[in-house]
Amino acid sequence: MEPLSSFEVDALKEIGSIGMGNATTSLSELIHKDVRLNLTDARLLDPRHIAQSIPESITMIGVMQKMEGGLEGVALLLFEFNNATSLSSLLLHGSQTISDPDMHESALSELGNILAGSYMSSVHSFLGLEVHLSPPNVIVGSILKILENTAHVSGSAINDLLNIETMFMVHGAGATSGLDTIYGDMFLLLTPDSLSDIQDSIMQMFS
Repeated sequence: MEPLSSFEVDALKEIGSIGMGNATTSLSELIHKDVRLNLTDARLLDPRHIAQSIPESITMIGVMQKMEGGLEGVALLLFEFNNATSLSSLLLHGSQTISDPDMHESALSELGNILAGSYMSSVHSFLGLEVHLSPPNVIVGSILKILENTAHVSGSAINDLLNIETMFMVHGAGATSGLDTIYGDMFLLLTPDSLSDIQDSIMQMFS
């Protein structure tokens, strides 16, 4: 696995920053709070690294969507359980169904649509790659369970994860006022051909 060049990392972060900006506006309107989304890093990872870095005892939540068209693979939004429920509770704030697990799953699906959709829209604008996303599928369990489900959804061998590390800052999300931070990761599990396509498109569009 060849690491991304510094140029490719900068390009992916720039693309992501535009997409996250659009997502910020949508999320702020939904939860009626000031939301900031910062894309802090972009890098290639071996799936085994993810599995080894998160203990199986930790419950995770993954929101996955199959990608087809200009890129093939799976978009995966990954949160530690408490971070995911904090975000879904914000989305359900004031709703009489906030104690319903199905409503939390629906809220996380909407979050996946907003974040992955915004990023893919930016990919299309910058790189000309039009990507179609399937409806979100929410998986709760260990990191191994989530990665196994993701591999099944992808339907093909995935050797590399494109990690889009995202930091959520929501003003007044906690018990006290202030800027509270929730961490999440968006992974693009790309087929080898799609990874080459996105790197080639970056070189063509930014050269």
